[in-house]
Amino acid sequence: MYFNMTKNIEKIKSEFNNLGKTNKIIIKAGSIISLILLILGAILIICNHFFLDKDLFYELVARTLVKNSFTILAEAVIGGLILDYLFNKRS
Repeated sequence: MYFNMTKNIEKIKSEFNNLGKTNKIIIKAGSIISLILLILGAILIICNHFFLDKDLFYELVARTLVKNSFTILAEAVIGGLILDYLFNKRS
Protein backbone atom coordinates (compact mmCIF):
# COMPACT_ATOMS: atom_id res chain seq x y z
CA MET A 1 0.00 0.00 0.00
CA TYR A 2 2.84 2.40 0.82
CA PHE A 3 4.48 1.73 -2.56
CA ASN A 4 1.21 2.47 -4.36
CA MET A 5 0.83 5.77 -2.51
CA THR A 6 4.39 6.88 -3.29
CA LYS A 7 3.85 5.89 -6.92
CA ASN A 8 0.76 8.12 -7.07
CA ILE A 9 2.63 11.00 -5.44
CA GLU A 10 5.45 10.67 -7.96
CA LYS A 11 2.91 10.69 -10.80
CA ILE A 12 1.31 13.89 -9.45
CA LYS A 13 4.75 15.47 -9.03
CA SER A 14 5.74 14.65 -12.61
CA GLU A 15 2.48 16.10 -13.94
CA PHE A 16 3.03 19.34 -12.03
CA ASN A 17 6.53 19.53 -13.51
CA ASN A 18 5.04 19.23 -17.02
CA LEU A 19 2.71 22.23 -16.62
CA GLY A 20 3.03 25.18 -18.95
CA LYS A 21 4.86 28.33 -17.88
CA THR A 22 1.76 30.51 -17.52
CA ASN A 23 -0.08 27.85 -15.54
CA LYS A 24 2.82 27.56 -13.12
CA ILE A 25 2.76 31.35 -12.71
CA ILE A 26 -0.98 31.25 -11.97
CA ILE A 27 -0.55 28.54 -9.36
CA LYS A 28 2.46 30.23 -7.74
CA ALA A 29 0.75 33.64 -7.62
CA GLY A 30 -2.40 32.12 -6.14
CA SER A 31 -0.33 30.27 -3.56
CA ILE A 32 1.53 33.42 -2.55
CA ILE A 33 -1.67 35.47 -2.29
CA SER A 34 -3.28 32.67 -0.29
CA LEU A 35 -0.33 32.48 2.07
CA ILE A 36 -0.36 36.26 2.61
CA LEU A 37 -4.09 36.23 3.42
CA LEU A 38 -3.62 33.26 5.76
CA ILE A 39 -0.80 35.03 7.62
CA LEU A 40 -2.81 38.27 7.87
CA GLY A 41 -5.80 36.37 9.22
CA ALA A 42 -3.68 34.51 11.75
CA ILE A 43 -2.00 37.72 12.91
CA LEU A 44 -5.38 39.40 13.26
CA ILE A 45 -6.72 36.46 15.30
CA ILE A 46 -3.69 36.56 17.60
CA CYS A 47 -3.87 40.34 18.00
CA ASN A 48 -7.59 40.16 18.66
CA HIS A 49 -7.20 37.56 21.40
CA PHE A 50 -4.28 39.24 23.15
CA PHE A 51 -4.40 42.98 22.40
CA LEU A 52 -7.81 44.09 21.08
CA ASP A 53 -10.15 42.93 23.88
CA LYS A 54 -11.68 40.14 21.75
CA ASP A 55 -13.77 42.28 19.43
CA LEU A 56 -16.29 40.16 17.52
CA PHE A 57 -15.92 42.19 14.33
CA TYR A 58 -12.17 41.57 14.14
CA GLU A 59 -12.79 37.90 14.86
CA LEU A 60 -15.24 37.70 11.96
CA VAL A 61 -12.85 39.51 9.60
CA ALA A 62 -9.93 37.29 10.63
CA ARG A 63 -11.86 34.04 10.18
CA THR A 64 -13.14 35.24 6.82
CA LEU A 65 -9.57 36.00 5.71
CA VAL A 66 -8.44 32.51 6.70
CA LYS A 67 -11.36 30.81 4.95
CA ASN A 68 -10.93 32.89 1.80
CA SER A 69 -7.21 32.12 1.68
CA PHE A 70 -7.99 28.42 1.27
CA THR A 71 -10.64 29.21 -1.34
CA ILE A 72 -8.19 31.31 -3.36
CA LEU A 73 -5.58 28.55 -3.17
CA ALA A 74 -8.05 25.97 -4.44
CA GLU A 75 -9.23 28.25 -7.25
CA ALA A 76 -5.66 28.98 -8.37
CA VAL A 77 -4.59 25.33 -8.40
CA ILE A 78 -7.75 24.03 -10.05
CA GLY A 79 -7.83 26.93 -12.51
CA GLY A 80 -4.20 26.38 -13.48
CA LEU A 81 -4.77 22.68 -14.01
CA ILE A 82 -7.92 23.23 -16.08
CA LEU A 83 -6.19 25.83 -18.25
CA ASP A 84 -3.31 23.45 -18.78
CA TYR A 85 -5.72 20.68 -19.76
CA LEU A 86 -7.68 22.90 -22.15
CA PHE A 87 -4.84 24.70 -23.91
CA ASN A 88 -1.98 22.24 -23.85
CA LYS A 89 -1.51 20.40 -27.15
CA ARG A 90 -0.44 16.99 -25.87
CA SER A 91 -0.58 14.06 -28.23
